[in-house]
Amino acid sequence: MLTRFLSEMKQATIVEYGPANKAFQIQEAPSPNPQEHEVQIEVEGFGLNYADVMARNGLYKEAPELPFVPGYEVVGQVKKIGALVPVSLQGKRVVAFTRFGGYASEALANYKAVGVISDEISGGEACALATQYCTAYYMSHYFQQVRKGEIALIHACAGGVGTALTQLCHIRGTKVIGLCSSKEKMDYLRALKVDYPINYKKTDYVDWIINNFGGRAVDHVFNAVAGKSFKKDLKLLTYGGKLFCFGGADRSGQKNNLINDLSFLFKTGFISPLFMMMKAQAVIGVNMLRFADHKVEVIGTCLKELIKLYENKKIAPIVGGKYAIDNLAEAHAFLESGNSMGKIYVHW
Repeated sequence: MLTRFLSEMKQATIVEYGPANKAFQIQEAPSPNPQEHEVQIEVEGFGLNYADVMARNGLYKEAPELPFVPGYEVVGQVKKIGALVPVSLQGKRVVAFTRFGGYASEALANYKAVGVISDEISGGEACALATQYCTAYYMSHYFQQVRKGEIALIHACAGGVGTALTQLCHIRGTKVIGLCSSKEKMDYLRALKVDYPINYKKTDYVDWIINNFGGRAVDHVFNAVAGKSFKKDLKLLTYGGKLFCFGGADRSGQKNNLINDLSFLFKTGFISPLFMMMKAQAVIGVNMLRFADHKVEVIGTCLKELIKLYENKKIAPIVGGKYAIDNLAEAHAFLESGNSMGKIYVHW
């Protein structure tokens, strides 16, 4: 293992669970040497995702044991390549999916989960294309194709994935019902040209949809919250509709213990495949880490298609905050507050 390390780098390590100003330490660490299928990237910066917040609070089951370096995506220059990596990647500016380890000045990535980018795209925009836009693209374009005239319900619509989903749905002519939690986010959704923005804290979105479109009016649901909202969404899902579950934000803010885990599970509820069959419906769980582990080419395909869409001005990632590494705790707290919009980016 020691032969993989050469020089020194810096990394932001989660050393304890809890508030962002206590959880992180900036440490020096050996520089990682790429294995045969990996590239070593000199990192300009990295993006934040809500899964990072869950991991920092000890609520993300996929996270490594303490201490560990979080981070799913980086942007930077390829400095070294493994034996099986195409030589054309050497020296290129790239955005890459890192599968943890992204909060570092140097990072490793499987070359199949790397996309070459120009100098014109900012670091924050590039990082948005990785985890958040890839998640959105997989659900709306890769696994299925949203279509013109359909209706999509998007939870956390002002967030990174919500922003991506809105833009990708509009490419296909799909109408968007976007949920958010504040006046400021309502303004953001209007600027994003969400067709039907709803502040769910002031308006019961189930009643609003039924009153305006009738029961079972929604063709696609994109739910990053789970909990009670999952049962509500099933009431709105049309025959032949699909409900994507790609997060559990409703679990955030609670202590990490079995009682809270079970409470969250029961609030979300259980479904029978027989009932889903009778309604020709589908519930799909999306976990991009599983693709990183077992089907990394899926991430690569989505990322490369998104870069093309960006270059053709079909999508426009929105950066909602840019922070220096010394302000990492502030960036994390902002994302955790629920007040952030778009992509949060941290640079070295």
